Amino acid sequence: MTLRQVLEMSLEDLIKEVYGSPPLKIEPMSFGHTNQVYSVTLSDEQIILRTNDKPGVLEHTADNIAILSSLGLPVPSVIRTDISMELVPFAYMILEHFPGRDLRYELEGMTHEQMTELAQQIISYQRSVSELPRGTGFGWVPIGEQGPFSSWTQIIDRDIRQHIDHIIDDVTPETIVQLQQLKQRYTTYFDQVEPICFLDDLTIKNVIVAEGKLQGVVDFDWVCYGDPLYMIALTQTAVVSDIGEQGMPYVEALCRHWGVKQEQRALIDFYSVIHALQFIGFHKKEQNDVCKQRMLSFLLEKINLDTNRTA
Repeated sequence: MTLRQVLEMSLEDLIKEVYGSPPLKIEPMSFGHTNQVYSVTLSDEQIILRTNDKPGVLEHTADNIAILSSLGLPVPSVIRTDISMELVPFAYMILEHFPGRDLRYELEGMTHEQMTELAQQIISYQRSVSELPRGTGFGWVPIGEQGPFSSWTQIIDRDIRQHIDHIIDDVTPETIVQLQQLKQRYTTYFDQVEPICFLDDLTIKNVIVAEGKLQGVVDFDWVCYGDPLYMIALTQTAVVSDIGEQGMPYVEALCRHWGVKQEQRALIDFYSVIHALQFIGFHKKEQNDVCKQRMLSFLLEKINLDTNRTA
């Protein structure tokens, strides 16, 4: 019996244990990097099953969801969670299912009015989360836990250092120098960033949309403490990578509702370049040359634009 067959049997046994009858269908959902997530169809309802062989990842998720629910965010109800790995060989969480799909698959078909309404909702959630107590460190942790970094500058340095090699063979040495110079010009800003709580991955995934309307937001194993503009920048990078110009009105709507000023808009572009370094790595690994070239063109455009802005 293959490992996959063993896993499938474990999933079916789990559903039978919880619901008393076997599932009609279990479908893996591929749009994610941390957990293996399944859409499970039962005789009378649909649920989401999140699994991970590292129980610590799901340890605080239910608490995070409860806090976000208390703030009024449309998060899924937690039906059951178990990180003991006693019943099945993985930690799991069973959640309410929202109808619809990740924004990535819906954005192109949405009107500008729908994008604007959605952006207003997402920013309102970020504003609510930003009112939570300041962190005692920076980075990605459960709500209220101490972040692993002592400054936002450390995170920016780390993200560039970890992913800069993805573009070494595709750009000139001058581009690398320009990128490092731009980072230095923003260092004073980075040093002054406070550890504000924000939802780092409400981008074009984890935002569930049906017929242009928000249905709910998902995936809260952790939050980030730092600069919330990093989330808008990650959204911009993801839109450029996976959708293109058709999705940019949504990014601009996010900026408008956040109240982004001109200098902050330039900073978002710089943050987007940092995210692009990682995306180029993803695309190289997946041998997706079209998206890789799109990201490289975006990166070069923004570096040159920002260099001219600050020259």
